[in-house]
Amino acid sequence: PQMTTIDESLLSGKCRDRPICPALRTVLAQAGRAAGIGTIMIVSGGQPGSRGCRTGSSRHDNGRAADLKLVSGGATFRFTNQSAPSAVVTFVTEAAAAGAIGIGAGADYMGPETLHVGFGSNVEDTRQLVWGAQGRSANAPAWLRTAARSGWGRT
Repeated sequence: PQMTTIDESLLSGKCRDRPICPALRTVLAQAGRAAGIGTIMIVSGGQPGSRGCRTGSSRHDNGRAADLKLVSGGATFRFTNQSAPSAVVTFVTEAAAAGAIGIGAGADYMGPETLHVGFGSNVEDTRQLVWGAQGRSANAPAWLRTAARSGWGRT
């Protein structure tokens, strides 16, 4: 499988501008390689940010989650609530199998290109969750739910 680059260059100036933690970097790199993803663009990283900024949930604390886009050949993969390209599905399955337990996506959540991948809301939180619009599990796209469950089933 090809090498996958994890690119955090877009974090500068963001609220969550801290790097992701090594454990998450390992999960993302493993999933990216398995799915044939060239670059994982981190668009929202760890918090609190360098200016003390926090937003949204505690999942991003200490770099334990990232909002990201998957890029190959210069093109960003896009998905809908109804379906996702096989590379995106494979990425989610492999991220779940590698230890990601909080995965969010949805065209009406963070748009058709951005996924949330990470761990629990704190270090003790081991719940395996997917979600979509409004951050609700009930709104998770079926493809996301199926892909994550497939990965969790292998652990």
